Amino acid sequence: MAYGTRRNILVVVHGPGRGRSVPTGEVFLERLRARHFELANRLRFHETGQPPPSLAGVGLVLFWLGDPLRQKYPDCFAEAAEIAQDAKRKGIPILNSPDSLSNTAKAVQSRIWAANGVPSARVNCIETPGQLIGSYAEMDSPCLLRGDETHAERNIRTIRTRAEAEAAARNISLPAALVEVRDVRAEYRAAGASPNDLYSRFHHKARAFVFRGEVKASHLFFSRDLVVGLSNSLFAREARSRRRLVRTMGFRRKLFDELIAEDLNYFRSDLPYQDVLVRAVSALGLDIAAVDYSIRPDGSPILWEANPYFCLPRGEDSVLSAERLAVGRVNASLDWMANRLWQALSVKLAS
Repeated sequence: MAYGTRRNILVVVHGPGRGRSVPTGEVFLERLRARHFELANRLRFHETGQPPPSLAGVGLVLFWLGDPLRQKYPDCFAEAAEIAQDAKRKGIPILNSPDSLSNTAKAVQSRIWAANGVPSARVNCIETPGQLIGSYAEMDSPCLLRGDETHAERNIRTIRTRAEAEAAARNISLPAALVEVRDVRAEYRAAGASPNDLYSRFHHKARAFVFRGEVKASHLFFSRDLVVGLSNSLFAREARSRRRLVRTMGFRRKLFDELIAEDLNYFRSDLPYQDVLVRAVSALGLDIAAVDYSIRPDGSPILWEANPYFCLPRGEDSVLSAERLAVGRVNASLDWMANRLWQALSVKLAS
C-alpha cells in the first residue's frame, strides 16, 4: 500500500474498565470537531480488550494510554506492544510507543534523565518501608515522598528529619518515590534577587508542551508551598470570592497584576532552553509530553517530571479564566497540538 493512501490515525485507548481515561481527551476532540474537522474525521479509535485492529489505511498510530503503562496496565501494555510491532513491520510511524509510556515512573524517569545529562531532581524508588530510612539518609536533604507511578499532587509528604522518615515508613503506600527537594526560591535569594521579585518571594512551577522537537509554553504558577500545584497556587487563592471582592475595592492589586503578567508573558515566550526540554522527552522515548520544571536564577531549567499528555481544562473552566485570557490560550494550545498531529501524519494543512 502506498504511503499516500494511509490517511487515517489509529488512536489506541483503554477499553471500559481497563484503565483511566486520558485527561483532556474530550476537550481536544471537541476542538478538533469544531475547528479541524478534516483531522477529526481521520481519527480511528481502538479500545484495548477488542480483537487486534486492522492497519489498512492507517498512516500514524497514537497510543493514548495511561502511564506508566507496563507497570499499571500490563494487559493493555501487551496488547499495545503487539499493535506497535505490527505498525513497525508495515512502516507506519508511532507516537508515544508502549515502551516509552512505561518510562514515566518517577524513579525510572529520574535514572534515564541522569544518564542523559538532563538537569532534574533526583528520585529513589521505595519498594519496602525499610528502604525509606536508608534512602533519606543517603540524600541528606529535605525530600518529598509521593507515589512512584502517579502524577497527582495529593498525598505528597515533605520529609525533613529522620523522625519524619521513620513515621512515614510506618504508613506508606508502595511503590513510592523519594524526591530530592531543590529549593529554587532559595537559589534566587542566594543569587541576590530582589526581595520583591516573584521568584524570590514564592516557589514556582512552569509547564511546557513538547511534540517531536517543538515546544510551546503553557502556564506558570506561584505558591507559598514548596510543592506547587493548581490547588495551592496563588491563582487558586486569588480566585476566591473574598479576594475578588477586595480587588474590586482597589486593594491587593499589585501582586495580582504581577502574577497575571508573569503567567501571560511566559505563555507568549519562546523558551530559551527548548533544547533541554526536547532532549528530556526524547530520552524517555516519548514523542508527546507536558514537562513540569522550575527556572533557576541563571535561566536554566530543572525538571520535575514529564507527563505524556497535555492536560488542559476547557478555557472557561480554567482558574481566573477571564483575567488569564484562558479561553484563547487553551484553544491556541489545542490548535498547536492539532497542527503538530497533521505534520506527524505528513498531510499538508488545509488552506
